[in-house]
Formats: sequence, structure tokens, C-alpha cells
Amino acid sequence: MILKNLSKGDFRELKVVNGKRFLISLLSLLVFSLFFHVSVGAQENSDCLQCHENAEMCGDFGETKKARIDPETGDLEIVSMIVDQEAFATSIHGKDDFYCIDCHGDLEESEGMHNLNLKRVDCATFCHDDPAASYRDSNHVKLMKEKGFSPPTCKGCHIGLAFHQSTWGKERPMFVPYADGPEHRKMTINTCGNCHKEHLASYKNNFHGQVAALGVTTKEIPTCADCHGSHDILNSSNPDSQMGIKNRIEVCGKCHIGADEKFVMHIEHPRIKEIGFYKSLVSNLLSFKNFPEGLKKVGKDPNSYLMIVFVGYIGLLTMLFSKFGLHSLLTWFREIMDERKGKDKDHE
Repeated sequence: MILKNLSKGDFRELKVVNGKRFLISLLSLLVFSLFFHVSVGAQENSDCLQCHENAEMCGDFGETKKARIDPETGDLEIVSMIVDQEAFATSIHGKDDFYCIDCHGDLEESEGMHNLNLKRVDCATFCHDDPAASYRDSNHVKLMKEKGFSPPTCKGCHIGLAFHQSTWGKERPMFVPYADGPEHRKMTINTCGNCHKEHLASYKNNFHGQVAALGVTTKEIPTCADCHGSHDILNSSNPDSQMGIKNRIEVCGKCHIGADEKFVMHIEHPRIKEIGFYKSLVSNLLSFKNFPEGLKKVGKDPNSYLMIVFVGYIGLLTMLFSKFGLHSLLTWFREIMDERKGKDKDHE
């Protein structure tokens, strides 16, 4: 009845009103959709693992491996897109409150499929800015640059951190062990030893290194970082170093309760098994007249006194075993001669 009483002008006005309402409703829906889309963008790790844990599904929607260039070293590396969930769960990044989008921030507003070329994860400035800055400004890095060496990157020490790789193979991405874990501690020794080969060899001559070489790399056995520090490393001759004179007792005392000045005289890197040490000793002895300071330096080196004890010990063992071996050999030879002559052992 109401529609019958409306004129043509009223119909036009009604259409305009309804059109405005429709546009307002449409805009509201778009704004609501956009807001809703952003709010649900923080997907769970399980959403990512639906594809990245399944090689077949990951291959269908993209690729299982991707080549990329290390922006710091320029090396070409093959990165696996497959995530080993068990390996990831045991890593430092696999904690319950840590999400994939915490590192891959450009995925925060995406759902399902995404761009294959994601932004590079900059761990140094995103989460680990303090240790990264301390490492870059350290004397350790400055000295390497002065000598023409390329300082190792974060990935170089914390294997697997940036490029989804680890010592257990490229198919276990983001597997970065805990710093106190035995695997990470083992990596620390090997990583430092890649540059400091002589010190690694002498470390293995020490009790600490001998036990670590057997595979025991728990917190009870000190690694390079435990003694010398990790990010801000100073030369041992520097008083401010962890191995400096004023700090050495405190550092050693963390494991050896009651350590004092006499205790820290222990030689951490004995050179008694290095041929180069004996060559330098002989060279200084021969050049004593022309260069007396060389022999004085040898006399102040604790390794020289340890060498005397070591050589004396080896000499004593050599003498004892050689005489024992000679005695056994002569006894065995005498028994053979007696048997050939037909002598009875009862009448010997």
C-alpha cells in the first residue's frame, strides 16, 4: 500500500538512498576485510610446516631447494626449503614462543602461498644487535682486518644460523643448537681451530683438549670461548683479557674452586709435542752469540721447563723399555739356543 502511494520522484529518491547505503556497506566490508586479514596474518608455525615439512607439497607450490648468494662472503649456497620439524624443535629457534614470521617478517601479512623470493633475514640487527655490535667493534675483528683476513660472519661461528644449514646436513634447516649444548660447544672448538690451528693442536695436548677430543664437550670441559670470551675477544697479553693476569684467577675459578696465583701458572697450550718449538729452541741456542735475547726469551717461556720434564720423562721410559726389551730378547734367544743343544730346562 505504501509503494502504491509513492510517486516517480519518490522512487528516484529511494534508489539514491539505497545506492548510498550499498556503497557505505561495501566500503565497510572492504575495511573490515582488510583489518581482519591483518589480524589473522600472524599464522602459527604449523601453518608454515604444512608445506615446508612435505617435500612433495613444497615442490608442487614452489621448489624444494633454492640457490642464493651470501651477501657478506659472496659464496653461492644451495638452501633447502624443507624443514625437519624434529630438528627444528630441538634448536634454539624452535622454542614454543618463537614463530617463523618473527624472522621472515614479510610473511606476516600473507596466508598460504607467498612470494618465493623473501627478504633476507638480518639476524644481527633484528634480534642479536648487542652481540653483533660488540663483535664488529672488537679488537679481534680489527686485528683480522689489519692482517688482511676476512672476519667470520655470525653464520661462520653459529653454524646453520642464516642459511638453513648445519653440520648434520643441508636438509635440516635452522638447526642452531643451544650455546650451552655439547654440539654447539664442539662447533666452537672446530670453528676457532680453523684459523688458530697451532693453538688447536696445543689445546689438544692439554687435559681439557684431550677430554674434548674424546667427544666430551659438556660445560664441565672448557672450550675456547669459555676461557677467551666469545664476541669481545682480547689477546691474552692484554690485562683486560679474560686470560689477563688480573682476570685469569676468576675465569679458572669458575670450574676450579679455590684457584690461586700458583694454580693459574698452568700451561693451557703446551707446545712440547710441536716440532717447530724444538726447531726454534735449537735455532736460539746456535745464534746465542749474535742474538742473546732469543735464548733469554726461551728461558722465560714456561714451555721450556715443561719440555725438560717431558724429554726427561720420555727418555726414562725409553731407557726402561729398551733395557726390558733387550733383556726379554736375550732371554728368548738363550732359550732357543738351549733347545737346539738339547739341554733340559730342569738342569739349567
